[in-house]
Amino acid sequence: MKLQIIRGLADRQSHDLLEENFRLRHRVFVDMEGWEALRRPDGRDVDDFDNADATHLLMTDTAGKLVGGSRITPLDRPNLLQTVFNGLVHGELPAHPSLGADWTRFYVRPDRREGRRRAPESAALFCAVMEYALSQGLSYITFVSSIYMLEHGTAVGWRITPLGPPVISEGKPTVAAWIEVSEAALGAVRRATGWVTPMLPDGPWPAEHLPDRGLPV
Repeated sequence: MKLQIIRGLADRQSHDLLEENFRLRHRVFVDMEGWEALRRPDGRDVDDFDNADATHLLMTDTAGKLVGGSRITPLDRPNLLQTVFNGLVHGELPAHPSLGADWTRFYVRPDRREGRRRAPESAALFCAVMEYALSQGLSYITFVSSIYMLEHGTAVGWRITPLGPPVISEGKPTVAAWIEVSEAALGAVRRATGWVTPMLPDGPWPAEHLPDRGLPV
């Protein structure tokens, strides 16, 4: 599998991959998970945070087919946690927002995860997110999810701290939390998943993929 890092639209191939990502997200989060507030007639899951600040980590297989993705948004710019889910945050962030990023829209293509407890695509994406955070000098990542995702992250050896008590959203207990970013956390997720192949492309990255201040902005 190969990790594609997209921030801005450098070429037609990146544009097409990002569009496929939006349609897959709609299939996963709206059609399968039932997030009706995200439903759009064009079948694309796109919100206010799919903008120039966002970095998309997209996983493709050997045939170039998109199999999963995630979105990373800097915490010192408008983000989903502090704009839409700010009511879930009851405590302080662990460090200045410039040292953190919000992790959203994690998914694996449905036909790649059905019937499997821990798909390799999921393992690769978990590792890729931690690798990327380390490469950007981040010290923590925030996220909003069901309790299951929090438990899954803890199971791979990550230090996860809730930012407030869970609330019922879409019929499920939902919580905001932060993950410590460290080499130890990367080693833990690699050991837990068995995915040891580095995911980040060899540097130097193209200029359009480089953050301006060492952060995914």
